Amino acid sequence: MCPRIVCSAKLLMVMVVGWPSLGCGDTEGRFSLSGTVTYDGQPINNGNIGFIVAGSSTGKSVGADVIDGHYEIPRHEGPQAGAYKVMIYAERPSGRKIEAEEGSTEMIDQLVQYIPDVYNDRTTLTIELSSDRDDLNFDLEKPKQVKRRRR
Repeated sequence: MCPRIVCSAKLLMVMVVGWPSLGCGDTEGRFSLSGTVTYDGQPINNGNIGFIVAGSSTGKSVGADVIDGHYEIPRHEGPQAGAYKVMIYAERPSGRKIEAEEGSTEMIDQLVQYIPDVYNDRTTLTIELSSDRDDLNFDLEKPKQVKRRRR
């Protein structure tokens, strides 16, 4: 799989069962969401955010790209009221070049996931939605490094 789409593919795999139908369908009971996403004080420039149905909620899982630290989910694609786990993925260049496609001579930047799994695969982020939100911001902190003492 092309490294440029690893984040999107991971989030899509998690959400595929509950992905809402796209288009101008019924918006009754759905909410629009938007906000900012930062990691270690910096806006996420190339990422995804997903709201995954949690607990006994009956809504649909939804997601959006995070571009320049901002995401937006319009009402027609939005979630319904209920509890959700929040999963955030983001990639950045590793400093290495890789083949654009297997067997290709074109070289591209290798992208690596840099958001800790506590915010995605093993997320601890949860929310309860009951209305439109244009202030649903996520300021993710870099985990503290535990220093070990030498004996």
